[in-house]
Amino acid sequence: MSPFSVTISDQLYEVTPYVKGYGISFHVDTPGSRISFELDEEDNLRAITSGEPVDAALVEQLAAAIVQHFA
Repeated sequence: MSPFSVTISDQLYEVTPYVKGYGISFHVDTPGSRISFELDEEDNLRAITSGEPVDAALVEQLAAAIVQHFA
């Protein structure tokens, strides 16, 4: 899988997919933080953030954009 971009509120974010264990995960770098998304057993995206605090609405919008990318 290749990286792809999504736009949230006129801001472009690069989404990098990678294989983790038996599944596919994604990470998005934002200024000061990284948001990692992992698929759980029911194919729901779970977000894990590191670095500076991240707005919850941004995390939800990024998750929706990732799902929409593959729809």
